[in-house]
Amino acid sequence: MRNNFEMLLAAGLMAVGFGVMVSVSQSTALLLAPMEEQGLANATYYLGSDIGMSIGPIIGGILPTILPLKFFYPVMLVVVPLTAIIYLVNRRKLNAAVQYN
Repeated sequence: MRNNFEMLLAAGLMAVGFGVMVSVSQSTALLLAPMEEQGLANATYYLGSDIGMSIGPIIGGILPTILPLKFFYPVMLVVVPLTAIIYLVNRRKLNAAVQYN
């Protein structure tokens, strides 16, 4: 980035995106659970979120010892489209489960 404004803009957009995704994924998790198990679904969602937020930086710290930094972007070029493909393959099942409940 060339200046602090670009950094501030990127941080703001990242925060908005994160806030939207957290609320959407939490509401989807609760929609998938039966009414009597929504408390358990909410607790499980937060547990998974906390584990992911703690393991992610740990893996991010270990990766530079295994791979040179120049491989980070090529790895993400594989990981990000792979997650999109997994979502697209399972999208119909997810939509059917949400509409069922």
